[in-house]
Amino acid sequence: MSPRRRLRLDRLMVDRGLVASVEEARALVMAGDVSMPGTHGRLTAGQQIRDDQEVVLRPRPRFVSRGGEKLAHALDRFGVDPTGIIVLDVGSSTGGFTDCLLQNGAARVYAVDAGRAQLHSRLIADDRVVSMEGVNARESIQLPGPVDLIVADVSFISLEVVLPPVFVHLRAGGRAIVLFKPQFEARREEVPKGGVIRDPGLRALLIGRFVAWSTEHRIRIRGLIRSPILGDAGNAEFLIWLEPPPR
Repeated sequence: MSPRRRLRLDRLMVDRGLVASVEEARALVMAGDVSMPGTHGRLTAGQQIRDDQEVVLRPRPRFVSRGGEKLAHALDRFGVDPTGIIVLDVGSSTGGFTDCLLQNGAARVYAVDAGRAQLHSRLIADDRVVSMEGVNARESIQLPGPVDLIVADVSFISLEVVLPPVFVHLRAGGRAIVLFKPQFEARREEVPKGGVIRDPGLRALLIGRFVAWSTEHRIRIRGLIRSPILGDAGNAEFLIWLEPPPR
């Protein structure tokens, strides 16, 4: 029996269609995202391996951050189709929400965040994204026209403070999907040491307050679901679909 042919690992990955180029293969190997069952030690892109060797890629996340999975769940559950619409993403950070919107067909996303140098490079390079870092959403946001949808994922501030000034950018009939974080809606004395609200009764109270605030401001709550993913510190979060009053 003739010996098995041997190839460079990066070349083999391309030949099998695992990646589009040897450059992508090398990047994945260097990042530790490639493994070969039955082998030990660190892999290198140039090492020679048998052409029948099993090569496994670590599953890559769909979005640039976990926020994308949260919004994807909301879009599905609320039946919202972003195809062709213009969106304002408040608290864009790395861009999980923005990435999710683009992958679901949004025509343009204004990514607003008070911080700087946070938005993922892939999104910065996307012509459909307008990066507006260093902008405080509570102050005046300069947009060329109204948007069809607002999404918001903010921290260390209440939605009750953020939403009124950004709702002015919604077109008539526009909607909003917001991430409700109980720890940032609670009063200081209500948040336990460590910042994680585990009491379901307190979470219900905080949601009830937000519902009351929304009713007072004639904001209709069209849907409320629990996020499929916990917050970074382990806090339960909720996604709320809102319909602001007509102006």
